[in-house]
Amino acid sequence: YINIGQYAYWLIAQYDYTGNANVTLHSTPEYSSVQPGNSTSGQTYTLFNSLMKPTAGDVEALSVNGGRLNGPLGIGTDNALGGNSIVFGDNDTGFKWHSDGVLGIYANNALVGYIDNSGLHMSVDVLTNGAVRAGNAKKLSLTSNNNSTMTATFNLWGDANRPTVIELDDDQGWHLYSQRNPDGSIVFTVNGDITANTLRAGGAIYQNNGDIFGSLWGNGWLSTWINNNLVLDVQLGAGTSVTTWNNAGSWPNTPGYVVTSVWKDYQGENIDGINYAPLQKRVGSQWYTVQG
Repeated sequence: YINIGQYAYWLIAQYDYTGNANVTLHSTPEYSSVQPGNSTSGQTYTLFNSLMKPTAGDVEALSVNGGRLNGPLGIGTDNALGGNSIVFGDNDTGFKWHSDGVLGIYANNALVGYIDNSGLHMSVDVLTNGAVRAGNAKKLSLTSNNNSTMTATFNLWGDANRPTVIELDDDQGWHLYSQRNPDGSIVFTVNGDITANTLRAGGAIYQNNGDIFGSLWGNGWLSTWINNNLVLDVQLGAGTSVTTWNNAGSWPNTPGYVVTSVWKDYQGENIDGINYAPLQKRVGSQWYTVQG
């Protein structure tokens, strides 16, 4: 400190020039004759002015050009997180260095997540009014139009009997799930109807018209197999007749023919004749006479 007396008007101060530097004092200056408590008698102290300005290091300040801050920082408040941390608004909400490459995120002194070189890790819910997107050029988005009457949940869970279950639910219950079983197999279950143009199960195909394609049908369609292998219709072919009165024989005497009618007059006891015709079946578009 400099005690220049109550009535001093001029002070000669040494400066880094070859000449003298004048310090002008007002005729009624404010002064103190009490030595500052943190000063040492006989110690030389530097006086700063508009020409000789202090550096940030001289006054233990942080330069506008950047620098190193040793200790916690509080913006608008004290810092209660401690360590290498920055708090905003309240004294225990902000960011804190944990270890090399790990930055903790705090809210009301609770660790809610952290950032490292593998990504953002959150230990609480992540809420957004927009979409959640993953990917670079081609993105996967998870969105909500905010017009549903209920809340939906896509959840991953499991236990010893159901190792992995990916389930879609809403407020009234579950919709569907995909499950990994203990033997490694997978089952997909829907709690309701499934609507599709085509369903596939391995090599089998289920069309929306009811037709089925598969190896059981000769690697073809069921409709084709039925058309080619099953009897689609039966009929009687062109018939013939024979007079049996006073004739010996066995009728019909042609394989595949069946009796269609008989006739008899009022004389005698034996029938007079029979009518018979071939019994035919249709397979595909072809008619065949039944053998036997």
